[in-house]
Amino acid sequence: MEKPKQAKTLREAYEVLDPIRPLYGEWMEFYVDRPEESSMMGLQEELGLDPSDDDKTLLTGTHGSGKTTELYRLAAQFSRDHFVVFMDASESLNLGDIQYTDLLVLMGLQVFKVAREAGLRADDQKASHLRFWYEEYVVEKGTANLEVEVGAELNAVIARISGQVKSDAPRRQSVRATAQARLSDLLERLNDLLQELRRKAGKRILVIIDGLDKVYNLKQVQDLFLQGANALLEPACRILYTVPFALSYTVDFQQVRLSFTRFYPLPNVKTQRANGEPYAPGREMLQKVIYRRVHPSLLEPEAVNQLVEYSAGLTRELIALARNSVIIARRRRGDQGPVRKEDVEEAAQRVRNTFRAMLMEEHYRELARILRGEPFVNSPVAWELIHNLSLLAYNGEKAWWGIHPIVRSLVEEWVNRYGD
Repeated sequence: MEKPKQAKTLREAYEVLDPIRPLYGEWMEFYVDRPEESSMMGLQEELGLDPSDDDKTLLTGTHGSGKTTELYRLAAQFSRDHFVVFMDASESLNLGDIQYTDLLVLMGLQVFKVAREAGLRADDQKASHLRFWYEEYVVEKGTANLEVEVGAELNAVIARISGQVKSDAPRRQSVRATAQARLSDLLERLNDLLQELRRKAGKRILVIIDGLDKVYNLKQVQDLFLQGANALLEPACRILYTVPFALSYTVDFQQVRLSFTRFYPLPNVKTQRANGEPYAPGREMLQKVIYRRVHPSLLEPEAVNQLVEYSAGLTRELIALARNSVIIARRRRGDQGPVRKEDVEEAAQRVRNTFRAMLMEEHYRELARILRGEPFVNSPVAWELIHNLSLLAYNGEKAWWGIHPIVRSLVEEWVNRYGD
């Protein structure tokens, strides 16, 4: 689409209400500052203060809370005095089957690509050493090589290798076995390139690896950061890894946390306080998110308030609900709308039905405890509820947990039918 602008029709609203698209580039026009207590200001300040060349950070937050947008902003801010490499692991790796060797192989490839685009000569010894590693151990003989000019051909080679590691199980296992056997060699060549890149750029290197928070299996991500911690700490640069929020509640997380330089949880935007009282700063911020993209004439105020209420403070949920409400309103009233509260209710019911199909008896029992005001108790069932977004954590004088507003009526219905 053309440069994004505030929608004046519901057709245009559908286009700008894309819940999957993070904000960067021209889309940053739609950005709204988060309330300070749910921002990344603390992490930005700490990263700016740290003089290290190779510190490693873990960032977590609820899926859909806006982490990727915040990471793009962080990348832009640190690009002034850092050479920044941004990698989306969810695009490059198979998140249903991932090991630390996969991550290092693709990270090296991404650094190689960015180094070439930044002007490192093709015959540069450091870059060539890493290129030769890929040509010898990863690229299938006769398919391609990395000795190409920056542009479409290099991108095609990288896409082919990424595809092999991501979707071709036999090839993935072969690459993984090779990387494990020759990990020290890979790390040595990668670090040679990183150090050469820093020398040429005259800046520290910051690699941001997004998407790891989307790994489906918590046991797998525990293994990734517990068993693979030593390897993930080895690259000679600053790295920020994202991790699933539920990981921070698992038994072994303290061992993971203490292996890395810092751990930073991005708090959810609060729409209410722990006692149920509405929280104005969070609500106003989320209203601005809608109005920045869609002209106020297309939404009745009650509809916007309901969108904010049902979003649970998750920006992706907010945008997704708004888009589905737009579809419903356009079908009922045409392109000028407006979106009404009943449209939002119908969109929310569709989301509620997905939770209804997913939640099991043990989930309802745990949610019923929270509904009664009993304290959060860490358990495997609680991890599942956090991971599937039924249970959400918020900051205050102390952390507190709330049931997703769309799920709350399901829990009330279950309690009325089955009791405690």
